[in-house]
Amino acid sequence: MAINIHFFRDSSLEKLDFSKVLEFFDNYPNFKTYYTDDEVQIDYRDDDFKFSYRYLITKKSRVNNIYKLNPSYLNVNFYLELPVLIPSFLVKEILTITQKICKLFDLEIYNDSFNDVQPFNLADVVVLFEDSRKQTIEDYGMQDKLPFQKDKLDEVCRYQRSVESLREYYHNEVEVNVVEPILDKITNEYGISTTWTVGTPMVFPPHLSYVYIKDEQNLPFLVRSADFFSIVGKYLIEIVNFLPDMYILKAKQAKSARKTLNKLRKVAIIDQNFKSIRLSNLLDV
Repeated sequence: MAINIHFFRDSSLEKLDFSKVLEFFDNYPNFKTYYTDDEVQIDYRDDDFKFSYRYLITKKSRVNNIYKLNPSYLNVNFYLELPVLIPSFLVKEILTITQKICKLFDLEIYNDSFNDVQPFNLADVVVLFEDSRKQTIEDYGMQDKLPFQKDKLDEVCRYQRSVESLREYYHNEVEVNVVEPILDKITNEYGISTTWTVGTPMVFPPHLSYVYIKDEQNLPFLVRSADFFSIVGKYLIEIVNFLPDMYILKAKQAKSARKTLNKLRKVAIIDQNFKSIRLSNLLDV
């Protein structure tokens, strides 16, 4: 399910140069362009969040009731398919790119819920998204999505998007692993997890519910974060001035923390019913 944001251009301007539009996307990571007989698909695929969305350039206009709109604006047969059931964090990223496109190419926008073509306004489109998401959930339910507290999900998403920069900040001397939401298929219990290899220096993400522990034989077992922090917490240092509830295990303390392995084994939980889910399946609703 998606919201279509159609692009229009003042008819007094010269024709939109789509070669420059495609060049714009070529300079962004994770975008790939595909050509068919009827359209050009500019697909974005995100491995960290495991989601995708796309812009389309079409041969014919796909705007409903286009004859009712201000004739001073020309539909350029170019639009964004904005997913509805994704976290607000990702929507704001998508719309930030869309805002740049509108500014760079002198584009206005239209959606079926608008009275007419209008300038791009980030706040207005975010409200459109939030209203559409709410209505979709009321009409069709959460489907395979799961609710998560808004401020915590925003912080988890910010961490996920910052993994590479954190690795660089710590000169690749400390493990910085992506988070992985997991769900118990029997109890429907779910939360954020990460993986720690015993004895390894590491940054621990915010708002963890579970930690996978890998021993010297690389055999993982699962513990609840509360048990993990009660056992390993004395070796951790809180990271300030970035995100709340983040900790670092430095090299010297990581060696000392090896001795906690047996205690951690004693609080291990059965993990065979847990499955990985996409971070983009958590919704701040």
